[in-house]
Amino acid sequence: MRVYVPAVLSELSVLLPPVRVGVVAVPDAAMSGEDVEVLEDDAITEAALSSLELARETDGALPARVVLAVDTPTSTTLTPGDEVEPHIFTAPSFEYTWSDVAAILVDLPDAASAVSAVLEADTQEGADEAVAALWEFSLAWFDRSERPHVLALHKG
Repeated sequence: MRVYVPAVLSELSVLLPPVRVGVVAVPDAAMSGEDVEVLEDDAITEAALSSLELARETDGALPARVVLAVDTPTSTTLTPGDEVEPHIFTAPSFEYTWSDVAAILVDLPDAASAVSAVLEADTQEGADEAVAALWEFSLAWFDRSERPHVLALHKG
């Protein structure tokens, strides 16, 4: 099962990846491959929103959405939690290692000002407008082995 775990950039430098509630897409058997891809994108979006919340709550967090695409270890059985939207559920936290991370989805530095606008918004309306503007920026895909490169991109 692929779980999308929200993170902040500084967590890419630690020995073990963050353990926290994630997001999982649960397609039904009748869905086409294209429908499943859209569902996975929706799950990534939910995790990216959670990443923004984490960054807002983390002192000194660099402005970027970070989502870890984690393939659950074979010894881990997850039961999806609350339904966030149709076929998108929370996933309970579980232990995993960097070798279980299939990809790192992260903003490139050119999105930093848009992310900062979200993090600095002081009203719900301002946050909603900033988030809408942020969706103009797509998350970039990196292999787990590229963690140092991702950190270097954001440290300039």
